[in-house]
Amino acid sequence: MSKIILLPFVLLFCACAALPGRTPTPEPTKPASSTCKPPSEWTIEYHRTGGIGGFDQSLTLQSDGSLSIQSKKPALDKQFTIPEDHLAPIKNLLVQACPFGTGRAEGVCADCYTYEMKIKMDGQTYDAQATDTTLTEDLRPLINTLDQFLQLTGQ
Repeated sequence: MSKIILLPFVLLFCACAALPGRTPTPEPTKPASSTCKPPSEWTIEYHRTGGIGGFDQSLTLQSDGSLSIQSKKPALDKQFTIPEDHLAPIKNLLVQACPFGTGRAEGVCADCYTYEMKIKMDGQTYDAQATDTTLTEDLRPLINTLDQFLQLTGQ
């Protein structure tokens, strides 16, 4: 009788134990960015929502330096012109992040930001979505830079 009671625990233990010689499945790799060359013209439409404050902010940044920032929470609508010397790093970040992949979700993050982007570069359009838990290391510098532009609003 005691052998029958122990059998489910033994099966559970064996199922949870790591199998020797077995390696984890590698994460998908980002395709080479050979198709992503430094763009002469580009537009970024960026939307960030969430966070502990429940933010809902958008910006549109173009290669000519025009920047438009809108926010539903807090309410805001502002226009700026970004100096040319601040735009060159954006072009480099676009090439670095292209083709704008996202990582796998890890855990739950109730107060994370959600990021959505539509990027147009020399006639090609890319869509990217991520959260704080799925943001790839290639995409993170671009997101951080766009977030700095949102700080121009004083929020």
